[in-house]
Amino acid sequence: MVEFAGRKKTVPADAQGAWKLELPAMRASFEPRILRIADKTFTNVLVGEVWLAAGQSNMEFPLQNEISATTELPEATNSALRLMNCSFAGQYFFSKPFGPDEIARQTVERFYSGSWQICSPASAKPFSAVGYFFGKELLQKLQVPVGIINCSVGGSPTEAWISRSALASNPDLSPMVHGNWLTNSSLDDWCRQRGHENLDATLKAGLPVPEDDLGPNHSFKPAFLWEAGPARLAPFAICGVLWYQGESNSLEERRVRQHGELFPLLVESWRKTWSQNLPFLYCQLSSIRTNHYQSKFWPGFRDQQRRFLDTIPNTGMAVTSDIGLMDNVHPRDKHDVGHRLAVWALANTYHQPLEYSGPTPQSVVSDAQKTIVHFKHAKGLKTGDGQPLRGFEIAGVDGVYHAASAKIEGDKIVLAADNVSNAVSVRYGWQPFTDANLVNADDLPASTFEMKTTH
Repeated sequence: MVEFAGRKKTVPADAQGAWKLELPAMRASFEPRILRIADKTFTNVLVGEVWLAAGQSNMEFPLQNEISATTELPEATNSALRLMNCSFAGQYFFSKPFGPDEIARQTVERFYSGSWQICSPASAKPFSAVGYFFGKELLQKLQVPVGIINCSVGGSPTEAWISRSALASNPDLSPMVHGNWLTNSSLDDWCRQRGHENLDATLKAGLPVPEDDLGPNHSFKPAFLWEAGPARLAPFAICGVLWYQGESNSLEERRVRQHGELFPLLVESWRKTWSQNLPFLYCQLSSIRTNHYQSKFWPGFRDQQRRFLDTIPNTGMAVTSDIGLMDNVHPRDKHDVGHRLAVWALANTYHQPLEYSGPTPQSVVSDAQKTIVHFKHAKGLKTGDGQPLRGFEIAGVDGVYHAASAKIEGDKIVLAADNVSNAVSVRYGWQPFTDANLVNADDLPASTFEMKTTH
């Protein structure tokens, strides 16, 4: 028996005690109400918009470490913003061996723990900073209660978030779910190394580790996070997904290519599980130098993420390359990231009249004297720092790129380089750490891109 908001329904359970009951859709309400399920009573239940945040450490990154934490946290009290922070077994262990408790919790049922909390300085402190700022802005603009579920796991690769059956259905990806993942060369070397660091001490001691035919359980194991997290939340209704992940799939060129199939499969499989075309809003990789990080392939990865907007419907992308740190893979400005995701949701999911994207290249035309890039989302093109345009390069028939002078003309950028005529391609922001600075009137930045020209 379920009773809520004046509605009462009953349903029989099966022989295993499983049951499912659906209440009719309800209007959002700030009214705290009581939910009764059999002999359980839950108080202070609101009806509102629920979004699921997932990915790796830049989504996990807590508000307490965000650049504005000292001013934001004391003000983080709002009974209409609800946070469900799913802490997990082995969180913040990094390369250390797991202890007995962490090993015992490497199961689908026990891996995560957490419950809904009213937003307060205490509950917001360890919560995803991106998720917090996104939820706060939705609440302010929509004037309805908002709940954010955070189940992100630092370092986790894309394949850990996709069901085994979905991976197996793709001929190029099916090797990921054959044999012990710790020795599977189709996976990333670094991910398998972290698995060994966390698990080997227990395995070498001959002690039991929860496992199946793909080897011992771990958050980097293909399909494990899907089964432990999102699969256990479905089919509870959510409005959409926030995704910040990719660093662990960008360390090798083959992995970047592989991600081109993994991410569309992830979106497709999640939508099938929820039986709805969920809005999927994701963050583009940021910027970092190669000095202390394997970011050589980040420009191509960012461009791949940009192109997903054209190939995967009902998606949105927050550009973050302008707020990266030279030598830190975790930029501390998460407010702008949350805002950029929020405006995309407000415009496209909630149909508010807002600009939601930075300048997006549409076509490139070149002749002997100049190259012109046409943009959409181009109202009020300018530079983000008031300095001359930076980040554009053009290449001739030899394929060698040269820095180009760039001038704004309405919704176009006019490029030229002394040693290039009849350019065949243009690229922008094509460095692991880029200082490219094109934005529009809403201060939303342009994405890294590479495009061929027409003549």
